[in-house]
Amino acid sequence: MSSTLSHREAVPVAVGSITLYCESFKASAATSLYEQPTITGATLLTNTCVKSSKLLLSGRVYCGDAALPVLVQLNNMTGTGGITIVYRGVRFRNCTVQSYTAEDRGDDMLYVSLTLACLEPAENVEV
Repeated sequence: MSSTLSHREAVPVAVGSITLYCESFKASAATSLYEQPTITGATLLTNTCVKSSKLLLSGRVYCGDAALPVLVQLNNMTGTGGITIVYRGVRFRNCTVQSYTAEDRGDDMLYVSLTLACLEPAENVEV
């Protein structure tokens, strides 16, 4: 008899004073490369610029009957930097809330997608 994992519990992630029960997580990063041609026709890499990594967290925030205070907190965090989050043992420091969407579906949860831009490298959290 074999077991198959078909369900995973949402991971609580503190974003400022909000606890997001994260059901989906996506990270991306990129580096800009600056190239110049040489007189022999070769390419020379003259500089690099590491761009901020982007994190997309989707999940739900428990708000009971009061979704508006959570929306106010999310709105006030937009454009604000210095936020640290920890997701499954990985710490992301100095993050800025780039954007969010929030949907009230008529239950006690607010369904949120949150995009963060992180300026510093991720690091493992020691347990």
